[in-house]
Amino acid sequence: MAAPQGTGDRRVARRVRAYCTIVDAIRSGALPPGTRLPSARQLAAEWGYARGAIEEAFAQLQIEGFIERRVGDGSYVATRAATAQPATPSLPPTARPLSRSAQQVLDRFSAYLGKPRQIELPHVMLAEQPLFSRAPMLREFPLEVWRKLISRAHGEAYRDHLTYGPAAGLPRLREAIARHLSLARATPVQPQQVLVVNSPMQAFELIARVLLEPGDKVWLEDPGHTSLVSLFQVLRNQVFGVPLDGQGIDVEAGRAMAPDAALAYFHPITQYPLNVRTTAARRAELLRWAEASGAWIVEGNFNDEIVYDRESPGALWNMDDSDRVLMMGTLEGIMYPSLRVAYLVVPQRLTEVFIAMRGLLGDSTNTQLQLALAWFIDEGHLATHLRTLRQVGRERRDALRASCARHLPAEARLGPIDGGLHACIHLPPHLNDLQVVRRMRARGVLAIALSSGCIEPAHGNGLIVGFGAFDAFTIDRSVAVIGQSIREVAATATPAQPSVHQREGENR
Repeated sequence: MAAPQGTGDRRVARRVRAYCTIVDAIRSGALPPGTRLPSARQLAAEWGYARGAIEEAFAQLQIEGFIERRVGDGSYVATRAATAQPATPSLPPTARPLSRSAQQVLDRFSAYLGKPRQIELPHVMLAEQPLFSRAPMLREFPLEVWRKLISRAHGEAYRDHLTYGPAAGLPRLREAIARHLSLARATPVQPQQVLVVNSPMQAFELIARVLLEPGDKVWLEDPGHTSLVSLFQVLRNQVFGVPLDGQGIDVEAGRAMAPDAALAYFHPITQYPLNVRTTAARRAELLRWAEASGAWIVEGNFNDEIVYDRESPGALWNMDDSDRVLMMGTLEGIMYPSLRVAYLVVPQRLTEVFIAMRGLLGDSTNTQLQLALAWFIDEGHLATHLRTLRQVGRERRDALRASCARHLPAEARLGPIDGGLHACIHLPPHLNDLQVVRRMRARGVLAIALSSGCIEPAHGNGLIVGFGAFDAFTIDRSVAVIGQSIREVAATATPAQPSVHQREGENR
């Protein structure tokens, strides 16, 4: 089979191109019904792709009825494949073409368009299905306290807050967030440096619009939040996935990829998904690079208030003498996801331009919600809640460790969990994490394949799991399923030698 054309160097693009190439071959008649396809291993070797990318393409082709996969016999073009509808919509011939950035997003998700139930996870699954890595600790949230604060914010005394609020957020909440950061992260910031926004993604968009030009290069942690890749591509920035090792973000690797990058994002404490901490030496190295090159650094702060065995390192913000660092965080992870309140802390010299841009975009955050949140912080409810989260989280973290030691095979390694509510189970290269995830999900355990969060395939192979929302019994039962799934995949896998990149990562 001919190799896909225009192959990019990112894993998602390879998966989509493999999917489109096979669909085109089926529709053109080059692959008639009943044709036996080469195996995923064969196509990966022939096209120079990661096997996981081909497996993902095959899985989507099977869902859409283009192919039939027969256990022990291979994959065949389905009898009715020619009548299957392509996932990617087309524009009328006279329509103006999509922008390049929109086409990039379309390419990235073309295999899923038209199938919203496959993208939008059901509410119950998000909240309850073990061991979903983003399942929040909702049962621990003091809902009765919060209900009273929300009711107070809608009282007659605050009728004037029914109108639009200030672009930067209510002064009272900006002051409360500044105090919270001073206590929780030992980060002295002034209230006027704090902007209240609706989400981390909105904060990133605001940063890009103020500080970046189209074509600017951006460092993103790899693996990390894949939604950020799409956001910066839409904003016409060049994205470079910088790997992490045992010391955190690999500044040397980033410098080798794009020494002239305009911005770097990193999460130094409870990094998602690896949960590694960036050491003081690495943070200093990152800051030296930014000062020398004139780049900006965005420091993420998500669930960093939840720490267990080791004291949280100081924020990079505290080390910054040249106003190169911005801090961005959210309270959703430690309260509840639908809160939709995040914050952005900017250097003093940038406050006016950020507030002006926020106002220009015509958006603001619900004022009654801001009032209630300010009281929740100032009256000590957040501090009490955090003590509960740390206590319960530590117990469930310990349960996860014990279950992993009891049920996982030797080739599976649990990553660091000094804080946060998620962990990563690393797998050797010859065990495909997507195959493990499929077997787990069939048994009612939900995890995320680490490779699906990678910009470069070699930067991760494993399972992302959450433990904060689940009791010890559920954790133990779920880890037993994970261990069983890994052993089943291992029984059919061929051991492979680690790549040069992986060997170097292990030696660091």
